Amino acid sequence: MLALDPKLKTRLVVGCGALVLMLSLLSARLFHIEGFEGERLASKARAHYEYKEELPAERGRIYDRSGELLARNQTVYSLVVDSQHLRDLGLASIGLARSEEVSSHEIRKKYLPKEIQSRYREYVAESLSGILRQPKQELARKLREKEVGPLVLAKGIEDDFAGKLEALIDERALAGIYLKRGQRRYYPSPLSLTQVIGFVDSEGKGASGVEKTFHDEMTGVPGYRYCERDSRRREIHAYRGMQVDPQPGRDVYLTIDMALQSIVERELDGVIDKYRPEKVTAIWMDPRNGEILAMSSRPHFDLSTREGIRGMEPVRRNIAITDLYQPGSTFKIVGYGGAFDRGLATPSTEVDCHMGHYDLDGFVLKDHHDYGRLTAEMAFAKSSNIGAYLVARPLNKHVFHHYMHEFGFGAPTGVELNAESPGRIYPVSKWSAPSFSSQVMGYEVAVTPIQMAVACSVVANGGLLKPPTILKGLKEHRRESELRGGLRAPARRVISEAAASQVRRCMEEAMTEHGTGTNAAIEGYSVAGKTGTARKHVENVGYVSGRYIASFMGFLPADDPQLLGLIVIDDPKVDGSAVYGGSVAAPIFKAMAVDAVKILGIEPDRPGELITEVDEGLAVVEPIGGQEE
Repeated sequence: MLALDPKLKTRLVVGCGALVLMLSLLSARLFHIEGFEGERLASKARAHYEYKEELPAERGRIYDRSGELLARNQTVYSLVVDSQHLRDLGLASIGLARSEEVSSHEIRKKYLPKEIQSRYREYVAESLSGILRQPKQELARKLREKEVGPLVLAKGIEDDFAGKLEALIDERALAGIYLKRGQRRYYPSPLSLTQVIGFVDSEGKGASGVEKTFHDEMTGVPGYRYCERDSRRREIHAYRGMQVDPQPGRDVYLTIDMALQSIVERELDGVIDKYRPEKVTAIWMDPRNGEILAMSSRPHFDLSTREGIRGMEPVRRNIAITDLYQPGSTFKIVGYGGAFDRGLATPSTEVDCHMGHYDLDGFVLKDHHDYGRLTAEMAFAKSSNIGAYLVARPLNKHVFHHYMHEFGFGAPTGVELNAESPGRIYPVSKWSAPSFSSQVMGYEVAVTPIQMAVACSVVANGGLLKPPTILKGLKEHRRESELRGGLRAPARRVISEAAASQVRRCMEEAMTEHGTGTNAAIEGYSVAGKTGTARKHVENVGYVSGRYIASFMGFLPADDPQLLGLIVIDDPKVDGSAVYGGSVAAPIFKAMAVDAVKILGIEPDRPGELITEVDEGLAVVEPIGGQEE
C-alpha cells in the first residue's frame, strides 16, 4: 500500500470535516425551518397561488303583495388589477412578448427589469383604454401609482361585456388583470314606488326606504372557498378546496298592490303636467287593517340612475312621510270628532255662522260664503270655518289639544319606513288668542300626509286607530318557507264608535250637492270625504299670497270602508280660477278610485246608480269588476 502524503491526508480530513459541518449546518437550518418557520413559509408560498375567495350572500328580494318582483340582486363584475402580479417580471415579459411577437426570453435580454415593468404597464393601459373608453394616459397613471393591493378599473360590468373583457385578457396575455364577481341591485320597474323602495349605497347597504328599514333582514351571511389560481388569476378547478356556502337574506313582501300603484303613478304624472305643483302626494290604504296599498309622490327619481324624472330635480326622500304641510279643512275631523265624542254636539246641532263674519272672541273669523244658521253636519259639508270653530269651541283648548294627539298628530305613525317626521303640534302654553280657532281649521299645525291618512282611518274604523303598515311579511329564501308577518302595534280607541259614525255622516254629506266634495263622488258607491284648501306656509317667511295646498281625503263604501285615499297637491297653478281642494284634488281622488275599486274587486253598495238605458227601453246593471260566471 502506498502511504498517503500527510499534507493530503490533512486536507482530506479538513475537507471532510468542513463538508460534515456544512451538512450539519444545513440540516440544522432545515430542522429550524421545518420546526419553527415551516408554517409561515408555507403560508407565504400558498399566498402566491391559493386564495380565500369570499362568496357574497344574495340580498333578499322585495315583492308586492301578490308576488310581483320589485327589487333583486344582479350578478355583475369588477375589472381588477393585482398590483403584485402587474410588477412580476416573468408575467410582464410574457405580456410584452405577445405584444412584440417574440419570446419572453428575448424580452428579458432586450430590456432592463424596470423598463420591462414600465413597458408592460403601458401595454396594459393601451389594451384596455379602447374597450373601457378611458384615456390611455389616465389608465397608465393609475397603474403606475398603485403599488400594492388591488386596483379596480371598472365596476358594474354585466355578463356580455364581461365576456368581451375576458376574451381580450386572454388574447393579449394581460397577466394580473382579472374579473371579480359581485352583486348589484336591480329594479325591474325603476320609475315606480321609488321613494318607498329606496336604494342601496355603493357598498350594497340600504340607504333609504324599504332597502334601509329591512337592511338587516335582507342581508345574508357571506360564504367563502379556498381555490388555486394560475398566473392570470384564473381558477384551477382541480385544486378547489374547502367551501362554505353563503346564506341568502330574507325576502320582503310589501302590502303594496302594484296594479293600483301604476294607476297612482299615472295620475300623479298627469297632475304634474296639468297643474305644475311644487309637489304632490297620494296614499291609498285599507282602513280595516292599516295596510298601505299605494304610496307615491312627485317629484321623485329613477331607481336605476337616481336621477330626476321629466326634467325635475330628483327628490329621494319619501315626501309622504317626511314633508310637513298645514292641512286646512281636512283637519276639521279632529274638532268634530272630539265634540261628538264628548257629547257636546251632534250632526243636528245648529250653529250661527254669523253671515261669514265672526268677531265675538277677540279675533275675527271669516267664511268664503255668507252662511247663517247651519246644522253641524251642513257646516262640515260646506266647510264653514266659523261653524267648525263653534262646534269645537265647547271642548276648550286643552281638550282639543288632547284629541289632536289622540288622532295621531305630533308623533310618528310607526310605518316601516325610515326618516318619518313626527309633525309639529305646539303645546297649549305657546298658543296665542286665535290659535284654538286656527288649529280647528287646520292652521298652526304641521302634519305629514301619512298622519292625515291615518287620522281619516280613525273615522272609517269606527273610532279605532290602526297603525299603518307597509310590510306584508318576511320569507326565508327557500321554496318551502312560509311568509311570516311582522309585529304590529295594537289598535287603540280614539273616539267612540257613535262619534265616528257621526263624523262619517258629516263626511257623506260633504259629497252631496250641498257639499264641497261632489267632484270626488263615484257612481255606485257611497263615499265619505273631506276637502281641504289651505294657504301655503313657508318656513321663516309665513303665509304666501296666492299659493295654496289643495287636498282631498275620503273612503268607500262609506258604511263598510274598504279603501281610503288621500291626495295632497302643494301649490298647484290654476289659470283663471280659484284653487280649491274640491276642484283640484277631488277629481284626482275620483280618477284613482274608479280604477281602484275594479282592481281590488270592491262591489258597489249603490248598484242602482249604475243603471243605464239600453235598446227598447230596457235597463241593466253594469257590475264593477266583471260578471260572475
